[in-house]
Amino acid sequence: MSEIPSSPVTIAVTSENPSSDLSLDVSLGGGGDQAAYPSLALDPVEAGFWGWVDRTTERVTSWLNPILVKEGRQSLKSKQFLITFFCLLAASCGWTILGVVFNAPDVYYLPSGDSMMIGYFLILSISMFALVPLVAFRSLAAELDEGTYEMLAITRLSAWRIVSGKMNSAILQMLIYFSAIVPCLAFCYLLRGISLTAIAVSISVVFLTGMVLTSFGLVLSTLAKGRTLQTFLLVGLVAAIVFVEFGVCAFVFEAVISGRSEGTTTAAFLMVAVGFSFVVLFLAAAAARVAPITENRSTRLRAILLIQQMIWIVTMSYFAYTEIDFEYVNYGMMWLGIFWLIVGMFMLGENPELSPRVQRGLPATFATRMLFSWWMPGAGTGFMFCVASGLAGLTVMAGVGTIGNQTIGAGQISGTPPIFFAFLMAGYLMGFLGMMRLCSLPLLKRVGPGFAVPLVVAIVLYFLGIVVPAIIDVAVQGRVPNNYNVLHASNWMWTLDKAYSSGGLPAEVSMLVLAVGGLVLAINLMGLFREFRRRRIAVPRRVKQDRETVDAALSRA
Repeated sequence: MSEIPSSPVTIAVTSENPSSDLSLDVSLGGGGDQAAYPSLALDPVEAGFWGWVDRTTERVTSWLNPILVKEGRQSLKSKQFLITFFCLLAASCGWTILGVVFNAPDVYYLPSGDSMMIGYFLILSISMFALVPLVAFRSLAAELDEGTYEMLAITRLSAWRIVSGKMNSAILQMLIYFSAIVPCLAFCYLLRGISLTAIAVSISVVFLTGMVLTSFGLVLSTLAKGRTLQTFLLVGLVAAIVFVEFGVCAFVFEAVISGRSEGTTTAAFLMVAVGFSFVVLFLAAAAARVAPITENRSTRLRAILLIQQMIWIVTMSYFAYTEIDFEYVNYGMMWLGIFWLIVGMFMLGENPELSPRVQRGLPATFATRMLFSWWMPGAGTGFMFCVASGLAGLTVMAGVGTIGNQTIGAGQISGTPPIFFAFLMAGYLMGFLGMMRLCSLPLLKRVGPGFAVPLVVAIVLYFLGIVVPAIIDVAVQGRVPNNYNVLHASNWMWTLDKAYSSGGLPAEVSMLVLAVGGLVLAINLMGLFREFRRRRIAVPRRVKQDRETVDAALSRA
């Protein structure tokens, strides 16, 4: 039996384009002479402007996030995207026909763009709010559930790039949906009855809301461990989508499309900044959830939270001074206290143990430990960070409200004065969050760190704060009184309602809540000395050598 010659054969591949010097040597593993490679199998090398465009776009594509490229290719080829896109087109065409038919013959003479815009907004919002966040949720949840995320984790991609790649893929789908509906929006403008500003604001609202819901879905997907929990979280995401759909549609129909809103550009910019800050926060939280446990997963989140508080304070102060209505300050303080209570509840579930990598970045001196220890990971540091940040924000807003009400508002606040409202929210923050920590500590030592225990404890405490005063009233008087009294200070629902009433909340109730909250904080401070005992550890010699090797390789590259 004859043997097949093993000497390689070189095939000279040349392009038929005379302006190209492309050549390629290919070994087929068999014998033969040189043969011309088929020119149609080669990538064309164009000259001129379009050749430059082709080469430039190829270089730009190589700079993109590889997760974006992978997810974009998969999603755009999926049946779900094709069905959604063609349903969007069909719904837009159907609404166009129905709108013109039912508005005839008035559509020829009277402005009809506002009524047509309502239908187009509903079609776009359903596809943006419902489908894109659910696809993003399922995409990251499948990566974690099927074990394919570990393949990404061992690459040079960081957790932030992986999560942002998922988010960018969702944004790409949103832009494609926008491209399908834009001609319909132009048709609305041609029918008159709606301005370009109203159309632009409607698009901005739906796009920003879609981004917030998508990033929120990515956070929920990182919490899902197992099919059962994924199902419950998916139901919760659907419920949030339905609630947001109704709320956003009501706002756009009543305030934007009808032309009743009189907001300024600065107000619109501040509201966009608030919404975008939540997008960044949710993405950072999702990246922290999937990051290795050896990394510092808390400092970035806490910096974002502090920036969010600053944006919120500026936004509420702007509305208060422009509208000359300093009830905005009390409204802002209420949501600021709720914000830090929710954030603190999740921080109480952090792991108190620090990895050696994190310990190498701890503050070294006593002064830096006093200032920056609360930025480090841990349940105790998270508790103090939330309390300190919340108290600072409430103090600033109370000062803004008090000074503005006395100088510009001429004492027009009919409810609780800002200073006493700040006392109330500060007391609730210190009291409820401190009780959560005290009740969660024994349970967390038994079941391990996690968010489930603080969440259950928080729900129980909020429920007891409402029920216990009512039980005492029934036991003493036989019924719950109709008039508010100091006994119901822990009933946060009734207390906040009283604070916003015309008479306002009695000052002694605010002082009592503040005093009780301060006492709970003092009890918690006794158990936080362990956070000050942590010291920075030296960097091992092997780690230094590895860093020097990597830096040298990067400098040569």
